[in-house]
Amino acid sequence: MTAGAAALRRELFGTQVHAVGMAGALAWVRARVRERRPGYVVTLNGALLVQAAHDAVLRELVNDAGLVTPDGVGVLVAARILGVRLPERVAGIDLAIALCGEAEREGYRVFLLGGEPGVAARAADALRARHPGLLIAGVRHGYFAPEEEPAVVEAIRQARPDVLLVALGAPRQERWMQRWLPVLRVPVAIGVGGSLDVLAGRVPRAPAWMQRVGLEWLWRAAREPRRWAVVRTIPPLFFMALRERLRRGRLDSSPQA
Repeated sequence: MTAGAAALRRELFGTQVHAVGMAGALAWVRARVRERRPGYVVTLNGALLVQAAHDAVLRELVNDAGLVTPDGVGVLVAARILGVRLPERVAGIDLAIALCGEAEREGYRVFLLGGEPGVAARAADALRARHPGLLIAGVRHGYFAPEEEPAVVEAIRQARPDVLLVALGAPRQERWMQRWLPVLRVPVAIGVGGSLDVLAGRVPRAPAWMQRVGLEWLWRAAREPRRWAVVRTIPPLFFMALRERLRRGRLDSSPQA
C-alpha cells in the first residue's frame, strides 16, 4: 500500500475501503506501474462486504489489497450510516474504461482475463475501437480448471502486462489475484467482475440516469435473475450498519469511569 492509500484507508465492519474517487484510483495505478510494485485492487460491492463481515479469511483477503474502491450503492449507504466519508462510487467497469484510456496515453500493456470463451477477445476489440492506440498484451477466458492455472499464469507472465483486468467474479477473482500476483509480478491487477461481458456487448449496461442515481444493480438484477442473490444482501447490509451505529451510540453514552 502506498503512503497516500494508507492515509485514505477507512473501515466498514473490519473490512478496509479507501476514500478515493476515480482520479485517486488512477493515480494509485500510475504510481504502482511506475514503481513496478505488484498490488491488486478490489472493487468492493455490498455483497462482497457482507461476505467479508462474516468470513475472516475473505476479510483478510480484501484487507491485503493495495486499493479497495467503493463499488456499489450499498457500500456508500452503509458508510454514510456509519459516519464514514467516501467521495464517490468507483465501479469496476468505470475504472476499467478509464484505465484503458490512461493506458493508451501512457503506453501501458493491458491483459484481459475472464468471461466465457470469446468474451475477452470481443471486449479487447471494443476497447481498441474506443482507444486505437491501446496495447492489448493478451486475452484469456475464465473457464479454466485448477490444473490449468499454472499454464494461464505463465501465458500472462510471458505477455508482460502492466495492468491485468481479472473478470472471474467475486470472490474467486480476489482469491486468484492474491494467490498468483506474487508469481505474475504484474504491477496492477484489478477485479472487474462482469465488466468484460458489458464491454463485449454481451450484456447491456443500465441507462446513464440509473447509473447516476445508484440503481444500476436493479437494472442488472431485472435482466439477470441470478443476480437477485446479490440484491438480497443489501437489506442485511443496511441492518448491519444501523445496528453498529446504535451500538456505538450506546457506548458513547455510557458513563465514563
